[in-house]
Amino acid sequence: MQIILLDEARFDSFAINHPNHNYFQTSNYGRLMTKHGHNSYYLGLVDDIGNIKAATLIIVKNDKKEKRKMGYAPRGFLIDWNDDELVTNFTNGIKDFLSKRNFTYLKIDPLVVYKEHNTNGEENTFGESNTSLVQKLQGLGYIHMGYNNGFEAYNPRWNAITTLDNNIISLYNSISKEARDKIKDAAKMGNKVYKGSQNDITLLYNIINKKNPPIDYYLDYYQFFGQNSFEIYFNKLEPISYVNQSKTLYEKEEQRNNNLNMQMQDFNNPNKDQIINEKLKSDELLAKYKKNMLEASRLFQQYPSGIITAGVAIVKYGSKITFLASGVNESFKDEYPEYLLKWQLIDTFAKQGYKEVNLGGLTSNLKKDYESTVKTELANKIVEYVGEFDLVINKKAYYTGSKLTPILNWLNTPI
Repeated sequence: MQIILLDEARFDSFAINHPNHNYFQTSNYGRLMTKHGHNSYYLGLVDDIGNIKAATLIIVKNDKKEKRKMGYAPRGFLIDWNDDELVTNFTNGIKDFLSKRNFTYLKIDPLVVYKEHNTNGEENTFGESNTSLVQKLQGLGYIHMGYNNGFEAYNPRWNAITTLDNNIISLYNSISKEARDKIKDAAKMGNKVYKGSQNDITLLYNIINKKNPPIDYYLDYYQFFGQNSFEIYFNKLEPISYVNQSKTLYEKEEQRNNNLNMQMQDFNNPNKDQIINEKLKSDELLAKYKKNMLEASRLFQQYPSGIITAGVAIVKYGSKITFLASGVNESFKDEYPEYLLKWQLIDTFAKQGYKEVNLGGLTSNLKKDYESTVKTELANKIVEYVGEFDLVINKKAYYTGSKLTPILNWLNTPI
């Protein structure tokens, strides 16, 4: 077997059918990175009759000032990590191939599960685990960069995942009760989910409200992945629907409140304490629904055609969906539009036969800011991947460069 360069079509044909397929290991992503200052190479390990046994996209920063030539295989190789002989042959072949081209090292961050956790962060002892892979790769010359717990690496090691099920009731019950309650609340608010177009990318970018990466990043995703793989969706609050739903809820609760009030007048009622408690809760709901009616009327006057309250960009590849970026209008955060938007997409993708939604990266302590909370509450498991590895090609250049880096950083620090 030998390592050869593959053309994009042959690489993509192998990649889409591989069990570890992911959108990072595609020619779409390779061309995206080429536009952003990298060179992209597609390598495959082929047997004597030309069958591809493993493959990878490697991207290399196009910077002649860089002293150490580093390649990066985003989200690792497309390979059976349980086949020791195949991993050994591919590793040795890659090392030989890159050595002849003056590479110092190759970085990989495989989509291999190290541990699974529930959404409270507790380890799932019945879940997938690959604790032995780290030792196996270290034995082949890979340097493990550690079990980082934040966003220090190229890609986050901790991810919120929703495994899909075409039994929607089962899927719905697999997410947290907190998320289900918020979805129900948002559904009462006159919200509507719709798909955007390329012309709406600026609108999405304003909702995301993050300047890094710049808007060109999303425009390029649309260009290289296309409208059938890179999609954007919005949640729109329609004030007239909000007015009507608020009015209906208020009238129903008002009738219930009057009935409870009449029951309270019956001094012989044995359940009087329970009725009083229900009446107090009903009073609170009435006040809430009345407030909603007033707010809905104000919004209708201010935004008669509706207002966008949340947005999300996704990448579809194979059987997997990745939520690339999302945001919410801060003024409507407490109405939970992002929960409804993402749940309706999860529901739709499950019915279409997709198997997994990656809601995005987390820190190991499942930091409870708004963005992390949304991801965690809509997930049905937390996956911890094995992390980053450096495959050293030129030991002298690799270790000399590692020692010089902190010195050069110190020399270049402004006084």
